[in-house]
Amino acid sequence: MWILKWILSVFFILVVLLFAIQNQEQTVSVRFLNWISPNLPLYLFLYIAFASGILMWVLISIMNIVRLNSRIHKLQRENKKVKEELNRLRNASIEEELAPSEMDEEEEIEQKALSRKKR
Repeated sequence: MWILKWILSVFFILVVLLFAIQNQEQTVSVRFLNWISPNLPLYLFLYIAFASGILMWVLISIMNIVRLNSRIHKLQRENKKVKEELNRLRNASIEEELAPSEMDEEEEIEQKALSRKKR
C-alpha cells in the first residue's frame, strides 16, 4: 500500500512540475480591488490559489475538531454523572434490602394483627 502512495505522490509532483514548465512564459497580472500585481507566471498564481484553499480547509477542519472535542468532553461529563447516579441507585437498592424496609414493617404489623385475632 505504501508503494501505491509513493507512486501517486511522484506522479502528482511530476504533473505539477510539467504544468509549471509549460507555462513559464505565460505571465499574468491580477487585479484585486485597487491593487494590481506585477506580471508573474500563471502557475505561481495558481499555486497561491491552491495553497490558500488548503489553508482555508485546514482552518475549517481545526475549528470542527475543536468543536467536536468540546462536545466529546461535555458528553463524557454527562456520561460520568449518569454512571455515578446509576451506581448510587444500585447501591441504594442494596442498602434498602439490607435495612428493614417499610414493607417489612407492614408485614410485621399484619403478623401481629393476625396473632391477636388468633387469641
